[in-house]
Amino acid sequence: MASTALGPPLLCIVDRAYRGAVEVQFFDTLYGLLDLHGQFERVDVVLRGAAVTMAVAEDTYRPSVRLGTMELDTLPDYRTSVRELVAEGCTVFVDEQALTALGFAPEQLVPGTVCISSTALARRWPEYDQVWFL
Repeated sequence: MASTALGPPLLCIVDRAYRGAVEVQFFDTLYGLLDLHGQFERVDVVLRGAAVTMAVAEDTYRPSVRLGTMELDTLPDYRTSVRELVAEGCTVFVDEQALTALGFAPEQLVPGTVCISSTALARRWPEYDQVWFL
């Protein structure tokens, strides 16, 4: 008989943004979390370092890059993935210190994300059975 139990509460920390965007254009970290979240009791995400920019709402962002004369426009759209994670019930935390160090304000974040200090976030770790660094 197959088990229907979900895995334990999971906190996933992402602190390197746009790692291998060309190489992972069809399966990036946030997309993978969208795929996995239904297999765990709870999946929450922390964006730290340069990864906080994935949660900055922006109207002009276009996931593409020019390589010589070729334009590659199949790159991951991280902001859409952040919106989808929020819509699926995942809490997406954004490190406040990294956000302000990069010149952004909490008001600029994708709606539904949570701006939080590193200290407040560390206090939440006991809520999770596992913490993954992605």
